[in-house]
Amino acid sequence: MSAQTFRFEELAPKVVAALRGEFPTDTIDVTEGYQGRVHVLVVSSRFNGMGEHARQDLLWDILRTELAEEAQGVSFAIAYGTDELR
Repeated sequence: MSAQTFRFEELAPKVVAALRGEFPTDTIDVTEGYQGRVHVLVVSSRFNGMGEHARQDLLWDILRTELAEEAQGVSFAIAYGTDELR
């Protein structure tokens, strides 16, 4: 069974748009992963004081809600609070 291939150039803007609703002015960076999958980094003061599990839950809840089945094309999502980058 081969892994599903995604079209990064089509999926990446959808991922950014899905996250922009919750993080309108924060840093959202996407890079291409294996077979067109999307890797996501979000840096936001909204994550300050949140545990890693809560941050991951928030990101994945947004992605699954906004992208439905296309969320499968995101293989990596990480969130940092601005307080962690000082």
